[in-house]
Amino acid sequence: MSASFAITNPRINEYLLEIQRDRHPILRPMEAYAERHGFPIIGPLVGRVLYQLARAIRARRVFELGSGYGYTAVWFALAVGPRGRVVMTEGDPANSKRAMKYLGRARLAARVTPLVGDALGHLERERGTFDVILNDIDKWQYPEVLPVARKKLRKGGLLITDNMLWSGRVLRKPTDRNTRGIQELTRLLYRAPDFHTTLLPIRDGVTVSLKL
Repeated sequence: MSASFAITNPRINEYLLEIQRDRHPILRPMEAYAERHGFPIIGPLVGRVLYQLARAIRARRVFELGSGYGYTAVWFALAVGPRGRVVMTEGDPANSKRAMKYLGRARLAARVTPLVGDALGHLERERGTFDVILNDIDKWQYPEVLPVARKKLRKGGLLITDNMLWSGRVLRKPTDRNTRGIQELTRLLYRAPDFHTTLLPIRDGVTVSLKL
């Protein structure tokens, strides 16, 4: 199965994009950058879900495992409010710098802490717990996220993981470590007695796991 595998009918996606045009103006140039450079971002359909989930649980502390150039951080920074904190992690210093430029233009930079390097290592070193942990690191690392999230996510908090349908590659016997990592985390989440997980089939698949 190729990257063009359609999780949702493309006409449905077009319809949803058409009816939710209203979003922060900084997001459109960020989306245009992703289009020009082939950079994978969650896009406005999933972004809206992240914002809604964060607002629903009144999140004030968000940790992103993998932030790219800050697209998800914008949605979360809007959700947590001026007293909230979003921690971004990114392996590429240039992406992290670009993220802070976008956030600065949006007047949201004060709500965001950028960290460069190993995302899981940074999370383990953080003090206290978080309301939301977004998991979007290298897919082969996905199973390593759960034990760390258990310690760093508050009861009633959300672990949100992107790319859990992986362009349909999860439907076949995996031949690569990224697909195996996604499938293994999916199994772990659905079997975990301390998490309640739902896989939302939007964009490339997003799991929302509530810590019980």
